[in-house]
Amino acid sequence: MISRMRTLTVAWRKALQKPRFTFDLIVTAVLFLASLYLCGEVIHYAHTRPGVQLNDPLLHRVGPVSLRVPIFLALWSSLLLGVYALAKTPPRFVLWLQASAVLACLRAIALFLVPLEPLPSIIPLADPVATLRTDTGTLIVNDLFFSGHTAILFLLFLAVESPPLKRFLLAGMIFTATGVLLQHAHYSGDVFSAPFFALGSWRMILPIHKKCNFWNTDNGSVGLYDSNA
Repeated sequence: MISRMRTLTVAWRKALQKPRFTFDLIVTAVLFLASLYLCGEVIHYAHTRPGVQLNDPLLHRVGPVSLRVPIFLALWSSLLLGVYALAKTPPRFVLWLQASAVLACLRAIALFLVPLEPLPSIIPLADPVATLRTDTGTLIVNDLFFSGHTAILFLLFLAVESPPLKRFLLAGMIFTATGVLLQHAHYSGDVFSAPFFALGSWRMILPIHKKCNFWNTDNGSVGLYDSNA
């Protein structure tokens, strides 16, 4: 563990010696936090307005089944492992962070444009880390379209380079997506559309890096901002 942390420290120290990377990291961090704030505000707004309850044939055939603990373990083990792997290559971590900011903005737009109410049979996820509540402590359950759990795991799957880790993250995403459906915490459309939003976020960021020569097209990996900037 100590040697791994030392490797991370060296990688980030080397990356932060590049002014271009440092500037990109600061701007990215600001935009990422702003996107999370925007998404959170839209989620709280969505809680105060009426929505439409959909007829979902798939959910009428399955569940509800409580899988809170397995979903929590699958989600956060995948997130922590994926983020740790990305942190080994700081520019790739920043790339993922930028795509995550785009994804958060897309989810804010989707939630604003698609007001939905959950099924009465919903079993709320009640994630002790990520679940949002109102000022009165009421659990917010109508932040439905699209599934943030599914989208963020698929975005991690796209961002990491290790094939074994990709398989692990894909399995974690499939389990999490299946779990939120079985709990009736999302409509099937929320879950099935989420990977496409994640892919769109990744595809929006990737060309910018390629155009600016941040991306090493010879081996498909991100360099350390070696261009003279």
